[in-house]
Amino acid sequence: MSSSEPLPTPDGQPSMMAAIAEVFRVALPLMISTGTFSLVLFADRTFLLSYDGASMSAAMAGGNLFWVLVCLPVGIVSMTGAIVGQYVGAHQPERIGRFLWQSVWISLAFAPMFAFFAAIAPWLFHATGQPDSLVSLESTYLRLLLIGAVGNVLETALSGFFSGTERTSVIMWVSIASGVLNVVLDIVLIFGLPADPFFGWALPAMGIAGAAIASVIAFWFKAAVYIALLLRPRHQEQYQLIRGWGIDWPMIRNLIYFGVPTGLMYVTEAGGFTVMVLRIGTYGDIPLRATTMAINFNMVAFIPLIGVSIAASVLMGRYLVESGPQRALRNVHAALVIGFVYSATWMAAYLLFPDWMMSLYEHSATDPESVQAIALARNLLKYVAVYVVLDAAQLILAGSLRGAGDTWFVLAGGVTASIVALAIGFWGEPDQAGLHWWWTIITVWVWMLATTMAVRFMQGKWKTMRMV
Repeated sequence: MSSSEPLPTPDGQPSMMAAIAEVFRVALPLMISTGTFSLVLFADRTFLLSYDGASMSAAMAGGNLFWVLVCLPVGIVSMTGAIVGQYVGAHQPERIGRFLWQSVWISLAFAPMFAFFAAIAPWLFHATGQPDSLVSLESTYLRLLLIGAVGNVLETALSGFFSGTERTSVIMWVSIASGVLNVVLDIVLIFGLPADPFFGWALPAMGIAGAAIASVIAFWFKAAVYIALLLRPRHQEQYQLIRGWGIDWPMIRNLIYFGVPTGLMYVTEAGGFTVMVLRIGTYGDIPLRATTMAINFNMVAFIPLIGVSIAASVLMGRYLVESGPQRALRNVHAALVIGFVYSATWMAAYLLFPDWMMSLYEHSATDPESVQAIALARNLLKYVAVYVVLDAAQLILAGSLRGAGDTWFVLAGGVTASIVALAIGFWGEPDQAGLHWWWTIITVWVWMLATTMAVRFMQGKWKTMRMV
């Protein structure tokens, strides 16, 4: 046993503290990586609030729709890490390079779809009932983001090699570098640069377009760095990364079989959430702006938990093949402990310090509408506090089920919960002042997702599943 292996208990399984340490070792870099992304989103929207409150609202709606459009391919290639983990557990490293290439080919194949959605962007926002004053801003933001869509999917695929082989610190450092680049570009491109005293040139303020361009550059930057790291000679012999470049249809079919339900689940969750946000947007810019502010703080808590979910998925994939379900189960319990501690800390913060959180927006509030939105957002944090712990549970359990290969149930459960939540929402929607109604629906929706994933996990069917 290597020094990095958890110490066993009398039944041959690692102690809970050892399992927590192992999950934390894999998850912490991923939490920092995804947390960097959440801070970049927070910075994006806060900078846009300083520039123009309407741009902040448009970035929320446009960014959500962008995620809906990319999450099918992102979901498909996000299974790369879990399947690579199973190759590691099966002691077949020589197959990893060829499999990674199949994830790359799938990423590139979605480029025509992104171009199509960029062409019809204004129609998409008009069809959802967005105010005319926001449609132009939302369309500009979405169209520019879609230039980086392939880069976003590609970097997700390539990062799967590093998560699946448990080199998660690489993902952390690449994400930090990308995040710093994004924030710097945000400041320069959103607000512009004054005329240079020597050369006389200036960079005009680009507002929401500048924020989108900064994100696009960051997407492609991450993809380029991952490619450079993968080309290092030490990876070639063990994983045969360059030699495996050809198309392998059985591997593609395997990735699509397990990845499509993951992508469709992302579509379902993102689509359901986007519909709810867009319905809030029909009540006016102030409710949408308040929702954006509250969601920003929700994202700071939620997105790092994706890192714990990825770690649970990868370790499930590895140990289910290598050691059996008992070892995998111990790691899932450890991931839940980490998720609960982290999310409970944020729950306490939402309840105890809402005024301090909202004060971070006050210096950027340059118009009366933003001041009103801040007051509304302060109360919306109570809804986030109600569901944040269960959100952690559903993320980690869904990730664990996907790591075992139970992706089709995760899809079915997610679709059912989303349809029920939206049906209740539209059936009982008030004629006016629907902001709090839709936040109640968001809370109920998360509770249903958590219950569905918990029941499925406890049934134990995942114990007999394999993906390789």
